[in-house]
Amino acid sequence: MAVALAGRPMGVPVMEIPSPTGSETSLATGQGQQDPQPQNSHITRSRSRARRSPARLPLRTAFRNFSGTVEIVIGDDGDKSRPITKYMVHKELLTASSPFFAAALDGAFAEGLDQVVRLPEEKPEIFEWFLQWLYTGSLTIAQDGAFSASIPQHHHHHHIPADHPFHAHFARAEADALARTDGDLRNHQGSPKYFLLIDLYALSDRLLTQPLSNHILTTIARLSETTNSVPTPSDTFILYDGIRESSPLRTLILDLFAYKKTDKLLETHKDEWHPLFLRALVVKLKRPGPEAIERHALEAWRPESWSTSKPCEGCKEILKPGQSADKCLGCDKAFCGGCLRRFGGVQGWSGSMDTSGCKPWVGRGLCGRYHEHLEGEVCR
Repeated sequence: MAVALAGRPMGVPVMEIPSPTGSETSLATGQGQQDPQPQNSHITRSRSRARRSPARLPLRTAFRNFSGTVEIVIGDDGDKSRPITKYMVHKELLTASSPFFAAALDGAFAEGLDQVVRLPEEKPEIFEWFLQWLYTGSLTIAQDGAFSASIPQHHHHHHIPADHPFHAHFARAEADALARTDGDLRNHQGSPKYFLLIDLYALSDRLLTQPLSNHILTTIARLSETTNSVPTPSDTFILYDGIRESSPLRTLILDLFAYKKTDKLLETHKDEWHPLFLRALVVKLKRPGPEAIERHALEAWRPESWSTSKPCEGCKEILKPGQSADKCLGCDKAFCGGCLRRFGGVQGWSGSMDTSGCKPWVGRGLCGRYHEHLEGEVCR
């Protein structure tokens, strides 16, 4: 008998339907150490990324048709460091959101017969974040009226000039209100728990829940931007020992380090960095990719005098008076023609590029650069 998942070739034996393997790094196992593969797993993991999970069920009406629950068992009776934790979850919700659970529960596996799925290598605290997303579609906590209560009522009735101080107050109120919804995504000092989000991304990747993976990428980008922070050295061990090499999460975090001001990072974090992360970062800084220019909206420009001249952001050569170049409409950085050609850039991007802060993880460019979708799909 053969089982075919969406986008996977026919003829795959039943015993080879992809299944999660244990998290390779965690705070419990220590940096850089690899957990052993599950001894009782009869399913091998597939590396195919061709097809991923479908859209989530519309929960407002889906509860009318839920027919039952399944038991998810996290932990291992034979390992005192991984005590058993059991969860009862609606089957239709699991199978609609995760191709892994669909294969396990709707197939000829023992899991399908018993309606019990055992994940001995997973961590309960991470799986519970998966359940929060599964049932709510979000990793944040709703705060009724938290934002609207902070907005002066006259804003709803009168036009306020763009330079009015209210706009700065509005932006701060919006950021504060959003921060209050982050719940346990931040520590008591307000810093993002990147290790939690990276571990959750690893679980989502194993379960093939593509919408959750994209949501985590967006959340990391937002937290990094609003707190002006980047992951810590210990986070890079989770990232490079527990996340697949082709993951866009690695790309996002490298971009955060490359394009954000992190000059005090070494002063505040004395721990060791993952050597593969350092190597990838050095290569990126030495040979920046096309996104170094593509994130800008460029217009033709040439300095009229030495006082208005600028160095090229690519090669650092001074653009002399009268020398033709391009300058970003958003951040005012300039680029010489040679760097535009070297990075594959073309003139006249200002009509199509999103210059929200000139950062690849901000604005419309986030989805195109970091999210993974089925062919032809984009974020709504």
